[in-house]
Amino acid sequence: MRAFHASWFGFFSTFFSTFAAAPLAPILRKKSTLGLTRKELQYGNIASVTANIICRFLMGIVCDKMGARKALAFILLFCLLGLIPMFFVTNAAGFISCRAVIGVGLASFVACQVWCTQQFAQKIVGTANATTGGWGNLGGGMTNLLMPYIFIGFMSATGDDEDRSWRLCYIVPLALHIIGAAFAMTGRDLPDGNFAELELSGAKQKSDAGVVAKFGASNINAWILTIVYAMSFGVELTMTNVASQYFYEYHGTTTALSGTIASVFGLMNLFARSLGGITSDLANKSFGMRGRLWALWIFQSIQGVFCLVL
Repeated sequence: MRAFHASWFGFFSTFFSTFAAAPLAPILRKKSTLGLTRKELQYGNIASVTANIICRFLMGIVCDKMGARKALAFILLFCLLGLIPMFFVTNAAGFISCRAVIGVGLASFVACQVWCTQQFAQKIVGTANATTGGWGNLGGGMTNLLMPYIFIGFMSATGDDEDRSWRLCYIVPLALHIIGAAFAMTGRDLPDGNFAELELSGAKQKSDAGVVAKFGASNINAWILTIVYAMSFGVELTMTNVASQYFYEYHGTTTALSGTIASVFGLMNLFARSLGGITSDLANKSFGMRGRLWALWIFQSIQGVFCLVL
């Protein structure tokens, strides 16, 4: 259970930091702060998501070589290279670069899922993976909900200095990353020990990341799931990045209210992903892998219908 909680908290931290800028967009567009244009904010959104896509593939290789636990801690600390400079950026180029580095952190999802898969038995692994992934994704809702209020708190402390206040808001994701990395290192790689000691004793062979990657790339099921995931998770990433600014600009809501409304989309992960995992495990119990595929198809179809309604 230590691995379970360290997994979701680490992933949660990276989601919180990656989308921390989204609810602050109205502030970042003001001349008194960075004075970013809509285009520049969009480039920041694209940079954060693109960096994540590339690094998720690389994270799989890292997990095979050094274990998901160390990989999770490493990626959390790596993102400090984008979080710390965010306190000092003065132009759009610096802001976009920081968002790209911070976006790398979403590759923690791979470490989160690999670690949990290695810790739980087949009959419960769907629920465990879904819950850790869901509670991690919850960070997208929580950052939309909390960052505007954190900003208001720092505004009170700094005498209404907007430029200083939005920068100080990044203390929160910075602290989450450090705590998450430390927490991950207190766990262990596998139920019966860590990679190094198991390989030394001969209980585990060293992984060949090249063989694993080649096998995955040649599997048609992997490519089908890639497309399915892009269609579902891609919608979530898009909405989390732009929803707050949309409500602020088109419905005249305050920054705090815009963030609160936008947060509902991410907060659904408190139970939505777990529901998918529980359903998948129940379907597997009666119908095997075919049941899991039907569960996936049903939920994906429901999402498609609601996208059309939206």
